[in-house]
Amino acid sequence: MAVGNEIRLLENKWIAGNSWPKFLEWIEIRGIRGWSGQRVSLNFPIVAIVGENGSGKSTIIQSAACAYQNDGRVWFPSEFFPETAWDQLRDVRFDFGYKQGQTRTNGSFRKPTSRWLGGPDRPKRPVTYIDLSRLQPVGTRVGYARIAKNKHSEASSKSFDSAQLARLSQIMGKAYENARIEVDPPGETVWRLG
Repeated sequence: MAVGNEIRLLENKWIAGNSWPKFLEWIEIRGIRGWSGQRVSLNFPIVAIVGENGSGKSTIIQSAACAYQNDGRVWFPSEFFPETAWDQLRDVRFDFGYKQGQTRTNGSFRKPTSRWLGGPDRPKRPVTYIDLSRLQPVGTRVGYARIAKNKHSEASSKSFDSAQLARLSQIMGKAYENARIEVDPPGETVWRLG
Protein backbone atom coordinates (compact mmCIF):
# COMPACT_ATOMS: atom_id res chain seq x y z
CA MET A 1 0.00 0.00 0.00
CA ALA A 2 1.34 3.41 -0.92
CA VAL A 3 1.97 5.92 1.86
CA GLY A 4 -0.10 9.08 1.53
CA ASN A 5 1.37 12.58 1.54
CA GLU A 6 -0.08 13.32 5.00
CA ILE A 7 1.68 10.32 6.54
CA ARG A 8 4.92 11.23 4.78
CA LEU A 9 4.70 14.78 6.21
CA LEU A 10 4.04 13.39 9.71
CA GLU A 11 6.97 11.01 9.36
CA ASN A 12 9.32 13.81 8.24
CA LYS A 13 8.26 16.00 11.19
CA TRP A 14 8.71 13.06 13.56
CA ILE A 15 12.19 12.25 12.25
CA ALA A 16 13.23 15.92 12.54
CA GLY A 17 12.44 15.64 16.27
CA ASN A 18 11.17 19.17 16.78
CA SER A 19 7.50 19.05 15.84
CA TRP A 20 6.07 17.10 18.79
CA PRO A 21 7.43 18.70 21.94
CA LYS A 22 5.17 16.69 24.30
CA PHE A 23 4.13 13.08 24.00
CA LEU A 24 3.86 9.75 25.78
CA GLU A 25 6.88 7.66 24.67
CA TRP A 26 6.10 4.32 26.31
CA ILE A 27 3.93 2.43 28.79
CA GLU A 28 5.07 -0.56 30.86
CA ILE A 29 2.35 -2.74 32.41
CA ARG A 30 2.86 -5.29 35.18
CA GLY A 31 0.62 -7.49 37.31
CA ILE A 32 -2.75 -7.15 35.59
CA ARG A 33 -4.67 -8.97 32.87
CA GLY A 34 -1.74 -11.14 31.82
CA TRP A 35 0.84 -8.33 31.67
CA SER A 36 4.17 -9.06 33.36
CA GLY A 37 6.34 -6.01 32.67
CA GLN A 38 6.02 -5.66 28.91
CA ARG A 39 6.75 -2.24 27.46
CA VAL A 40 4.71 -0.73 24.65
CA SER A 41 6.61 1.90 22.68
CA LEU A 42 4.56 4.68 21.16
CA ASN A 43 7.16 5.57 18.57
CA PHE A 44 5.01 7.51 16.12
CA PRO A 45 2.27 10.15 16.49
CA ILE A 46 -0.32 7.66 15.21
CA VAL A 47 -0.16 4.16 16.70
CA ALA A 48 -2.46 1.27 15.79
CA ILE A 49 -2.99 -1.36 18.48
CA VAL A 50 -4.19 -4.63 17.01
CA GLY A 51 -4.79 -8.04 18.57
CA GLU A 52 -7.32 -10.72 19.34
CA ASN A 53 -9.88 -10.42 22.13
CA GLY A 54 -8.17 -10.58 25.50
CA SER A 55 -4.72 -9.66 24.19
CA GLY A 56 -4.49 -6.36 26.13
CA LYS A 57 -5.55 -3.63 23.70
CA SER A 58 -7.96 -2.04 26.18
CA THR A 59 -5.43 -2.29 29.01
CA ILE A 60 -2.96 -0.24 26.94
CA ILE A 61 -5.53 2.42 26.05
CA GLN A 62 -6.91 2.61 29.61
CA SER A 63 -3.47 2.95 31.18
CA ALA A 64 -2.56 5.62 28.59
CA ALA A 65 -5.71 7.56 29.53
CA CYS A 66 -4.43 7.66 33.14
CA ALA A 67 -0.95 8.85 32.18
CA TYR A 68 -1.87 12.54 32.02
CA GLN A 69 -3.88 15.01 34.07
CA ASN A 70 -6.65 16.27 31.87
CA ASP A 71 -7.93 19.82 32.30
CA GLY A 72 -11.49 18.51 32.56
CA ARG A 73 -12.16 14.85 33.26
CA VAL A 74 -9.19 13.13 34.97
CA TRP A 75 -8.88 9.34 34.67
CA PHE A 76 -7.64 7.08 37.46
CA PRO A 77 -6.67 3.38 37.31
CA SER A 78 -9.38 2.46 39.83
CA GLU A 79 -12.00 3.37 37.21
CA PHE A 80 -10.58 0.95 34.65
CA PHE A 81 -9.21 -1.78 36.92
CA PRO A 82 -11.67 -2.16 39.81
CA GLU A 83 -11.59 -4.73 42.58
CA THR A 84 -14.33 -7.30 41.99
CA ALA A 85 -15.92 -10.14 43.92
CA TRP A 86 -13.55 -12.57 42.18
CA ASP A 87 -10.39 -10.55 41.55
CA GLN A 88 -8.28 -8.78 44.16
CA LEU A 89 -5.64 -6.61 42.49
CA ARG A 90 -2.20 -6.68 44.14
CA ASP A 91 1.32 -5.84 42.89
CA VAL A 92 -0.03 -3.93 39.87
CA ARG A 93 2.15 -1.27 38.27
CA PHE A 94 1.90 1.08 35.27
CA ASP A 95 5.05 3.01 34.36
CA PHE A 96 5.10 5.79 31.77
CA GLY A 97 7.83 7.59 29.85
CA TYR A 98 7.14 11.17 28.76
CA LYS A 99 8.98 13.52 26.46
CA GLN A 100 8.41 17.19 27.16
CA GLY A 101 10.56 19.31 24.89
CA GLN A 102 14.09 17.99 25.31
CA THR A 103 13.33 16.56 28.76
CA ARG A 104 12.39 12.94 29.35
CA THR A 105 10.62 12.03 32.59
CA ASN A 106 8.92 8.98 34.06
CA GLY A 107 5.74 8.51 36.05
CA SER A 108 3.84 5.60 37.53
CA PHE A 109 0.74 4.24 39.17
CA ARG A 110 1.09 1.27 41.48
CA LYS A 111 -1.12 -0.84 43.66
CA PRO A 112 1.13 -2.81 45.99
CA THR A 113 -1.71 -3.79 48.32
CA SER A 114 -5.22 -2.40 48.66
CA ARG A 115 -4.96 1.15 47.28
CA TRP A 116 -3.56 2.90 44.23
CA LEU A 117 -0.51 5.14 44.67
CA GLY A 118 1.14 7.62 42.33
CA GLY A 119 -0.04 10.05 39.72
CA PRO A 120 0.00 13.48 41.41
CA ASP A 121 2.89 14.66 39.21
CA ARG A 122 1.29 13.63 35.93
CA PRO A 123 1.87 16.16 33.14
CA LYS A 124 -1.20 18.12 32.02
CA ARG A 125 -2.48 17.29 28.53
CA PRO A 126 -5.91 17.07 26.92
CA VAL A 127 -7.12 13.45 27.12
CA THR A 128 -10.15 12.02 25.36
CA TYR A 129 -11.09 8.44 26.18
CA ILE A 130 -13.97 6.75 24.35
CA ASP A 131 -14.57 3.12 25.24
CA LEU A 132 -16.73 0.32 23.91
CA SER A 133 -19.31 0.74 26.66
CA ARG A 134 -20.84 3.43 24.47
CA LEU A 135 -21.72 0.61 22.06
CA GLN A 136 -23.11 -1.77 24.69
CA PRO A 137 -26.74 -1.69 25.81
CA VAL A 138 -27.15 -0.09 29.24
CA GLY A 139 -28.53 -3.36 30.64
CA THR A 140 -25.26 -5.10 29.83
CA ARG A 141 -23.16 -2.49 31.60
CA VAL A 142 -25.39 -2.23 34.67
CA GLY A 143 -25.80 -6.02 34.96
CA TYR A 144 -22.06 -6.67 34.84
CA ALA A 145 -21.32 -3.97 37.41
CA ARG A 146 -23.88 -5.47 39.79
CA ILE A 147 -22.39 -8.95 39.41
CA ALA A 148 -18.80 -7.71 39.77
CA LYS A 149 -19.43 -5.80 42.99
CA ASN A 150 -21.69 -8.30 44.76
CA LYS A 151 -21.40 -11.92 45.69
CA HIS A 152 -24.42 -13.73 44.43
CA SER A 153 -25.74 -17.24 44.30
CA GLU A 154 -26.06 -19.13 41.07
CA ALA A 155 -29.05 -21.17 39.94
CA SER A 156 -27.17 -23.54 37.62
CA SER A 157 -23.86 -23.58 35.80
CA LYS A 158 -21.65 -25.45 33.34
CA SER A 159 -17.94 -25.92 34.18
CA PHE A 160 -15.20 -25.11 31.69
CA ASP A 161 -13.31 -28.06 30.26
CA SER A 162 -9.50 -28.16 30.69
CA ALA A 163 -8.78 -26.49 27.31
CA GLN A 164 -11.20 -23.60 28.04
CA LEU A 165 -9.76 -23.20 31.53
CA ALA A 166 -6.18 -23.09 30.18
CA ARG A 167 -7.10 -20.46 27.57
CA LEU A 168 -8.96 -18.34 30.13
CA SER A 169 -5.97 -18.49 32.50
CA GLN A 170 -3.64 -17.44 29.67
CA ILE A 171 -5.83 -14.48 28.68
CA MET A 172 -6.39 -13.31 32.25
CA GLY A 173 -2.75 -13.79 33.28
CA LYS A 174 -3.80 -15.67 36.39
CA ALA A 175 -4.06 -19.42 36.96
CA TYR A 176 -7.67 -20.42 37.59
CA GLU A 177 -8.48 -23.79 39.14
CA ASN A 178 -12.06 -23.68 37.92
CA ALA A 179 -14.40 -21.51 35.94
CA ARG A 180 -17.97 -21.95 34.91
CA ILE A 181 -20.76 -20.23 33.05
CA GLU A 182 -23.84 -19.59 35.13
CA VAL A 183 -27.34 -19.57 33.72
CA ASP A 184 -29.20 -17.22 36.10
CA PRO A 185 -32.06 -16.66 35.33
CA PRO A 186 -32.72 -18.99 32.39
CA GLY A 187 -31.25 -17.54 29.19
CA GLU A 188 -28.89 -15.08 30.90
CA THR A 189 -25.20 -16.09 30.84
CA VAL A 190 -22.88 -15.11 33.68
CA TRP A 191 -19.18 -16.07 34.01
CA ARG A 192 -17.88 -17.39 37.30
CA LEU A 193 -14.13 -17.63 37.93
CA GLY A 194 -12.37 -19.37 40.78
